[in-house]
Amino acid sequence: MIAEAHPRGQGRRGTPAPITIEGLPAHHSIEAERSLLGAMLADPEHVVDLTREQGLREEDFFHPAHQVIFRGIIQMRESSQAIDPSTLLAWLTDRKLADAAGGPALIGDLAAGVISVFTAPTHITQVRDKSLLRELQQACAQIVVGAHERPHEVQTILDEAERDILEIRGRRETQGIVRASEVTPKTIEMIERLVKGKGRYGGIPSGFDELDQLTTGFKGGEMIVIAARPGVGKTALALSMARHILRQRYDSERDEFVRPGYPVAFFTLEMSAQQLMFRLLSSHAGLDSEQIRRGQLSESQITALRGVAAEISDLPLLLDESSLLTIGQLRARARRLKKQHNIEILIVDYLQLLTSGTDRAKENRQVEVSEISRGLKALAMELNIPVVVLAQLNRKPEETNSEPALHHLRESGSIEQDADLVLLLSRETASDEPENHSPAEEGETQPMAANVRGIPCRLNIAKQRNGPTDRIRLLFQPRFTRFDSLPREAR
Repeated sequence: MIAEAHPRGQGRRGTPAPITIEGLPAHHSIEAERSLLGAMLADPEHVVDLTREQGLREEDFFHPAHQVIFRGIIQMRESSQAIDPSTLLAWLTDRKLADAAGGPALIGDLAAGVISVFTAPTHITQVRDKSLLRELQQACAQIVVGAHERPHEVQTILDEAERDILEIRGRRETQGIVRASEVTPKTIEMIERLVKGKGRYGGIPSGFDELDQLTTGFKGGEMIVIAARPGVGKTALALSMARHILRQRYDSERDEFVRPGYPVAFFTLEMSAQQLMFRLLSSHAGLDSEQIRRGQLSESQITALRGVAAEISDLPLLLDESSLLTIGQLRARARRLKKQHNIEILIVDYLQLLTSGTDRAKENRQVEVSEISRGLKALAMELNIPVVVLAQLNRKPEETNSEPALHHLRESGSIEQDADLVLLLSRETASDEPENHSPAEEGETQPMAANVRGIPCRLNIAKQRNGPTDRIRLLFQPRFTRFDSLPREAR
């Protein structure tokens, strides 16, 4: 037997735990744990706060009695109680935890064994590193058991393995306090870029000048939500942005746009990559999508379309047409795309088609959407790229004939909380709404009159964590499944 699961307790994913690999004892250092606990008792004001700053947890201690003692010291410190061996023993006794903590003998030994509190940072590192090694052992054992018990779920096991290893690595690389001297040069560099770009290009430009003036572009670590009712054109808007982002990038040194643009990853969960490319070709070439669909193109138009196709083929665009993705699978794929192709922006169409995959989320859709939203925000911060997420609004704006608002985000308020930028797309007036749905979302044909004049729309910047809110005007062109700018309303 390579790995053995013990029925005692539960693991990180709800599986029996702990799992051990035969012949490999769990990593730990009893000496480091005792030395650290002794230092916490000798100088609680300094050492206890240091353990909290370093993110040390109760479960990072291997010995069960040490876990109980650590928990007691931390809770006493948080409630501003005096800490020494006698007060700790009294605290534990009142809660019937003294025996679990080893009794007066162990606590007395910890206090008597302190040589110096100045070595506490080293002991914190030792305790944490041993804990990380145990987690790594557990993760590897989980992989071994999963491969043995679920040989038909290869992709799921791979995704789980990558997720678990990266989570452990993330714990090791958690940043602490940063000196001002480290942050200042980077901040000045960012300001200089803004000055050269006249305040518009601190991030990746969307292609809509008025939007870029208000946001200074989409920035790394941001979660940008584009929300609308079905049929309004959120996919078309995302494609219009992607088309500009792919074609050119702003060079702050030269103060001009250069080609090619930024590498884009587009996860299309609702349609195939070929359907998405059809829209992109129509938009890019300025050819009527309905004429293309009916095969009503002249030789010159076909030649032009081939030229556009060749140009798009050279753009740094990566498409993922997988449906029924979990947030864990999407994050794993995005990490690989970042590593292999250095993507600089990620677009997901759309949030409500993702699933969480956790047992807790299966019982409550709002919990599931919250987990997905947090996962997308965490992905943006982890990869340091903008993550643009399309989302659906509930029916309230249609029922009340009102402009969409943040509380109309479907199924979860956590989307509003996690997002750095929320853009709400809507038709400008009810009279502009065509009888049929727009082909930008449903693939249906618009009346020709509506196609010719376009459909005025509003893009409401309903939330911007680091900037102003406002509204801008756009023109939706159903013929080309794209958006163009409209003049700003007089104020």
